Amino acid sequence: MKINANGILMNYEIEGKGENLVLIHGAGGNLNMWYHQVPTFSKSYRVITYDVRGAGETESPKAGYSMSLFVKDIHGLMKALGVEEAYFVGYSMGGRIALELAINYPELVKALVLANSALRPTRPSPETVEGWRTMLDLLDKGDIKRVAEIIATGAFTPGFRAKNQIEFERYMHVVLRNKPDGLARIMRSLYTPAAPPDLSQVKCPVLLIMGANDPNVGVEQSRKAHEEIAGSKLVILPTGHATALELPDKFNSAVIEFLSELGQR
Repeated sequence: MKINANGILMNYEIEGKGENLVLIHGAGGNLNMWYHQVPTFSKSYRVITYDVRGAGETESPKAGYSMSLFVKDIHGLMKALGVEEAYFVGYSMGGRIALELAINYPELVKALVLANSALRPTRPSPETVEGWRTMLDLLDKGDIKRVAEIIATGAFTPGFRAKNQIEFERYMHVVLRNKPDGLARIMRSLYTPAAPPDLSQVKCPVLLIMGANDPNVGVEQSRKAHEEIAGSKLVILPTGHATALELPDKFNSAVIEFLSELGQR
């Protein structure tokens, strides 16, 4: 479904009934990445997924991409849908969007689940910078198939593809549902990281889910973020960057347990 929000036409889906639970994908993804989560979460919650500006079927304006704008987009979407408060689950870039949303619009966010998100970004290595440049060159040429393979390879623990080719290809197909120009705009907006957020400003309950083998977000960085967010809970799973896809049952259980505990308070 599509709706006008913050000046663009945004694509979203809603499944289930109950309290609102919003899932925000990462760079390279779209709302289709939550194929392991929506069937489970929608049994107990009203699950809202959407395509970030430039991703999937949401509009892809030629300019104006930034973290602050992504936050205004999701705030506008919630307003358009009549959502006054919700739980938010964000993966990678989506976690940063959810975090900034909680800081800027605390009345909207009941709790956060931040999965594989760089909350304390460090200077990227030369290899990482070169990898981004390669993907941007490929996207500028329209070769999203090769980019999808690169993104999927980086999402999982080394060796995962050989053991789980079907899951690997399933995620590749998610990435392929993006338009090359839109994905390039998202990636360029992240190329120069925004200023680190003040984690002390987060007042809602927070669950951090990280991968022990995540090449993008180190365990030590995750522990520091956990220490800075008062009362937060940290779960480390034996995965790469995409915990929700590599170990969906454990990921889902961690989220459901966290939200259930909140409901019992």
